[in-house]
Amino acid sequence: MTRSHRLAALLGALVLAATGCTSGSADDGGIDLPDPVVETEVATPIDYVALGDSFSAGPLIGTMRSDPTGCARSKDNYPAFVADWLDVTSYTDVTCSAATTVDLYEPMLMFDGNTAPPQLDAVTRGTDLVTLGMGGNDFGIYDSLIRCQGSAAADCPVAQLRDDTGKVAARVEKAVRRILRAAPDARVLVVGYPDILPTEGTCNAVGVPADVLGPVAEVAGLLNDALATGAEDGGGEYVDIEAVSEGHDVCAKGRAWVNGPRFRVGVAAPFHPKINGMRAVATEVFRQVTGEDPAEVTEYAEPDPDAIVLNAG
Repeated sequence: MTRSHRLAALLGALVLAATGCTSGSADDGGIDLPDPVVETEVATPIDYVALGDSFSAGPLIGTMRSDPTGCARSKDNYPAFVADWLDVTSYTDVTCSAATTVDLYEPMLMFDGNTAPPQLDAVTRGTDLVTLGMGGNDFGIYDSLIRCQGSAAADCPVAQLRDDTGKVAARVEKAVRRILRAAPDARVLVVGYPDILPTEGTCNAVGVPADVLGPVAEVAGLLNDALATGAEDGGGEYVDIEAVSEGHDVCAKGRAWVNGPRFRVGVAAPFHPKINGMRAVATEVFRQVTGEDPAEVTEYAEPDPDAIVLNAG
């Protein structure tokens, strides 16, 4: 059975059991009456592990998890919504702000000075579903893009950034292969980054001229291309968030899925997804896993407390 078929079987929760027909007696006039059809709900476990950086962790969105505090991981990030809507049996979230693909394999120094274990330690042979959302911190790509916003367009190292984003594909491919080695039956979804900045024009929330944003948007698109290539080459799947987030960048005002340049405690870190952005990403992940829309897009994430695996820290 393939990984996708196995997970589809896990999501098939309703089984109809029919016992057939019996002959009638003299009391019922000799009419054959069918036995009642009994619907039995079969609980089928899904063990879900979320790996990723701050765009998966959700720094400053609502309440932060304390396991560990140094990852700035929200209780309302997209993995939490996915775990809630899929009603998983086990939910392990090791996403961590500032993580790179290196932190999949090595301990990571967090913001508070403590160390988080390698994220891949959370993946086991029993894992059924993995989401992986990272790559933007590799080679300092996103840091460079932020610096580009404060520079003249000519000062942005676009050529170097193009080269660096190309290298991300191989790193993502390696990551997906390592995940599948640890969990051979798992379905691995590589989650892309949303549009943060407008592809045309600018606004006060960005604060720089449109000609500066052109190279930045180009590199951001190349990064998502690299994630898609790495996912496919590694044997995983790609969830395209860039496409659905068009028109929801920082200049979209009330329709924006991402925060502007200010730290807003309870809302989001600068140029990071807000809770509505996290719900949107979770919706796309859910669609990819099930082929359907969520039955209910909830305001907040409420995965089963008994399913949540607390991490050391």
